[in-house]
Amino acid sequence: MRRSASALLLAASVSLALSACGSQEESSSSEQPVFSSQAPAENESSGEENAASAEISSSPISTEEDDKETAPEQKKDKDDECAELPNDPRKVYASGTAPGRMPADDGSDFNYWIADIENSYDPCATISWIIFRGSMGDLNGPAGTGASIVDGLAFYVNGAPVKDMSVFEKVESITPVSDNEVDFTWGERSRSTAEGITAHHTVRLQAQGDSLEPVSGEVEEFNKMWVDLPSYQLGTYD
Repeated sequence: MRRSASALLLAASVSLALSACGSQEESSSSEQPVFSSQAPAENESSGEENAASAEISSSPISTEEDDKETAPEQKKDKDDECAELPNDPRKVYASGTAPGRMPADDGSDFNYWIADIENSYDPCATISWIIFRGSMGDLNGPAGTGASIVDGLAFYVNGAPVKDMSVFEKVESITPVSDNEVDFTWGERSRSTAEGITAHHTVRLQAQGDSLEPVSGEVEEFNKMWVDLPSYQLGTYD
């Protein structure tokens, strides 16, 4: 009887010992760190900030090369402000050439025969001009007289012709006084042809829209040549 009680007591002690040992192992196992291929949650935002910083650092920095690349576009914008005529006056009426005759725009038999050209045309300027040296004649050629020798003048506003060419006995000077004004001086034979140019006139011309208007000086004398007399055809610009 005593042996049975001792055996039961021993079995109970062993069972308690084994149970205690198992609890200790489970506790120890639950405290072991868990390894993962993913970073801890608290480091994810830090990783995103680092990636953003890396992306900003790798972005190209604006340099002078970038400015050079935009320069042609800026130049193009400026070029867009300049006139582009189908018949470029700089080529059709190049300085030092004598391309032929200009018929009168009134359909008469008067023709202006070009002997020389002084081309000051500028498609980007508010006012520019071309001076023609030559003489009057018919379809067959210049008249060949002293009285037939005259100069021609074509004005351009913003690169477009104000009107066809007008003739003056002598174009003496054209002087810019501002971006949209010039002083124009011309001479006339006020007495005999043999005496040559004896009278001189000056008018100030101002660009107004697409026209050129006399605003001071000898306006009436200018209009006699610019408005009252026939003009001579520069060419087709449409």
